[in-house]
Amino acid sequence: MKNNKGYVRLVRIVLLFIFVVILAGSVVRTTHSGMGCPDWPTCFGRIIPPMNAGQLPKDYEKYLDRQDIDHTFNAFHTWVEYINRLCTGVLGFVIIGLIVVSFRKFYKTRPSIAWLSVGLMVIVVIESLLGWLIVRSNLHVDTVTIHLLPIFVMAGICVLMIHKAEGSYRIQDRTLKWISTIALILVFIQVLIGTQVRTSVDITSKALKYLEREKWLSNTGVILTSHELLAWLSAFACVFLFWRSLSYPRLQKLGFLLLVLVIGEMAMGFTLVKMDFPAFAQPAHLVLGSAILVTIFSYRLYFRKRK
Repeated sequence: MKNNKGYVRLVRIVLLFIFVVILAGSVVRTTHSGMGCPDWPTCFGRIIPPMNAGQLPKDYEKYLDRQDIDHTFNAFHTWVEYINRLCTGVLGFVIIGLIVVSFRKFYKTRPSIAWLSVGLMVIVVIESLLGWLIVRSNLHVDTVTIHLLPIFVMAGICVLMIHKAEGSYRIQDRTLKWISTIALILVFIQVLIGTQVRTSVDITSKALKYLEREKWLSNTGVILTSHELLAWLSAFACVFLFWRSLSYPRLQKLGFLLLVLVIGEMAMGFTLVKMDFPAFAQPAHLVLGSAILVTIFSYRLYFRKRK
């Protein structure tokens, strides 16, 4: 619908901020900055975190004792974690604006779109509570992994809102419908297994005091093998989706995007395994994998039943 282009643009801005949050969270994990702010929602008991040790509160030792990497004040880790929190906060304010616009524009005609925007805010609140739980558990690996899953749900909701706002265009191709469904399932499972690989790496790297990167993947075993196998299966499915998208003008942009994302993701995966888990490749690997999942979901929505 042409008159909804401005609204679709707004939802895409929210989707962009969601990926900024994914990137910021990955940088926190990659740089081991998760306890850079060892309390929540404040940081060393302050609204604005300290820039140097001289700004620390008198009882700062009780915060530093909880850190597993510094045990001294590290301004870099503190501000990396604080910026991550700020990104989530900005996302919350952007979603509030989206809720206002959604209710004004769609509450009477398409109320499902308006309530989906509320769902985004509910998930932001859940994410904030998970952030508190992560700090309270001192970066327990399972809570860090769970912290990622609601973000995927938010991205999916944004894509669904875009499709609903754009209208009822539908493609009838049973083969493509089933292949896109299979690809979506494969990539989702691959991402979940990837979080387990990351968990194993976190445990090993911590035991090695974050040194000897060449050994970080040594204990992943069958988990990494399964992740790599699913990566190849997912890549083949995505290439097929790209090839078939050439027959449908509405799908061509998504198809090309999917192909580029898959190539980038495979390159980052190869870099992680062959170059001893370099820090720069970890956030890129997660963001590209997340983008592939969201792109396939958008692709799949063109085959759903529409009113």
